[in-house]
Amino acid sequence: MSAPRTDLDKQRRRHIGPIIGIIAVVLIALAGFLWWFDDETSDPEMPGEVPGPVGEVPEPTAPAPAPPADAPVGGAPTAPAGTQ
Repeated sequence: MSAPRTDLDKQRRRHIGPIIGIIAVVLIALAGFLWWFDDETSDPEMPGEVPGPVGEVPEPTAPAPAPPADAPVGGAPTAPAGTQ
């Protein structure tokens, strides 16, 4: 079935606005994607890195206390306090 009235000049005039709008939206989306891609790839900070200077490691203020002599070794289970 063919169109009953084909006035190509009139159809061209009516469709030029929406076609320009569609092209503008596609270009804006493409520009946004390119901006996002550039922002993601130009960041020198890698995931998991600690920001800031890492060469300065502070010295501990006091040594860690030694465990008591009767402490379990190797992660052996212990009884709750006050039940022995």
